[in-house]
Amino acid sequence: MEPIIRNLKDVFTPGGSPGRLITLDDNPPTCTMTYSEIEPGQTSAHHIHPWEHEVYIIEGSGTLVCDGNNYPVKAGDALFIPGEVDHYTLNDSGQGNIKRIEINPLMAAQQGGAREGGGVGSGKPPMIRNHADLNAETGSRIIGSADGAPTYLMLYNGAMAPGSVSHAAEGGHVHPWEHVVYILEGSAVIACEGTEYPVTAGDAVLVPPNTFHQWRNHGDQPMLRVTFNPLESEHAEG
Repeated sequence: MEPIIRNLKDVFTPGGSPGRLITLDDNPPTCTMTYSEIEPGQTSAHHIHPWEHEVYIIEGSGTLVCDGNNYPVKAGDALFIPGEVDHYTLNDSGQGNIKRIEINPLMAAQQGGAREGGGVGSGKPPMIRNHADLNAETGSRIIGSADGAPTYLMLYNGAMAPGSVSHAAEGGHVHPWEHVVYILEGSAVIACEGTEYPVTAGDAVLVPPNTFHQWRNHGDQPMLRVTFNPLESEHAEG
């Protein structure tokens, strides 16, 4: 099966509405992906809803407000915001736009139901972890079930060096779950069922389940990405 590849430049206009990178029309099994920016002095939508958010801060810094409590956030942070938490992100850094990707379970797009303006939340705190804080215990799992994630985990894939390929001995791998990927830096190809598809920074990639695939960095610069998998993948070979 062919992957879905969509660049933020094709769906997002600076100063405009969030860009839908992976949507229900792409038939994702687990989650959708949105890119957005928060300008200095502005906030993301202030709301509360039954589902969780997972957010990765690509650039910038500010304050995540959950149930009236302030949490500083910065580039490289992964955020897990539980469902039924009153929340928004404020760009109070004075240092340019906050750029971020946001992942939602399918029910967010299928059912809606966010209560704008917030409300009385559950009081559950968010989980915030920077990729620089990953260690032998966490591995590449920057957000997982141990953090309360109920639907999918977030992996921070360290720099893939020029000339590198994933699963080199096997020529790739296959599994029953999908990958939803965002390319943070660099470029590479994703080979699916023998066909190579170029990807570059700003691309969202949906690799369908049961698709034999391999990452290949044919360029001269490292390639970095974050990957979202359903929780069923957590204790299996990724």
